[in-house]
Amino acid sequence: MPELALADELFMMGHDEYSGKSRLNHDVLSVGLAAAALGELMIDETITVDGGRLTGWTAKQNGDPVTDQIVAQLQQVGPGHRVHQWVEHLRGDIKELVAYRLVGHGVVRRETSRTFTGRVQVRFPATDPTEATRSMVRLGFLLTRPGDFDPQSALLACIATAVDLSIVAPTLSSATTRQRLAELPGRLVPGYRDLLAAVDSAVAAVALQAHG
Repeated sequence: MPELALADELFMMGHDEYSGKSRLNHDVLSVGLAAAALGELMIDETITVDGGRLTGWTAKQNGDPVTDQIVAQLQQVGPGHRVHQWVEHLRGDIKELVAYRLVGHGVVRRETSRTFTGRVQVRFPATDPTEATRSMVRLGFLLTRPGDFDPQSALLACIATAVDLSIVAPTLSSATTRQRLAELPGRLVPGYRDLLAAVDSAVAAVALQAHG
């Protein structure tokens, strides 16, 4: 399996490696994926976030289906908008874009079927189920050594937690795992914390719509 970008890792964590079914509500997972896609450009230092706003970018289109879409939107909309607005704006088709990238890399297969009522179901089983769990295993290990978190892993763990994906550290108690995950956002640089706040805001909005 190739090294995965941030949104790819979250996508794999958000789907069962065998059945390809999503582990999360579609809208909630899409929020996480939109944030993770923005996070990829933040990690590459090709977009800048300051005071909760996306203030500028040097990112260019390079043939990547996920980041090219963000660059196109940046060129259309321009800087200055709040990060949570970008997460809301991008989440509409981000899951399909990330899936397309993963299928192109041979990491997942796209399978469609129809239910008894005629509704189309789309699933994304992993081509290598063992490799598909690599991100989750890595995060579980890093929680035992939180000082070793790299920026992508820290942001992945924080976004995954924000969208309610469970991360298990087999050698830690559940209480210790929760505590270390709760402490992790405090280790993030300010721009990453802004991105995480945008996830929390968007997930809350999804929950409100669901109960409205």
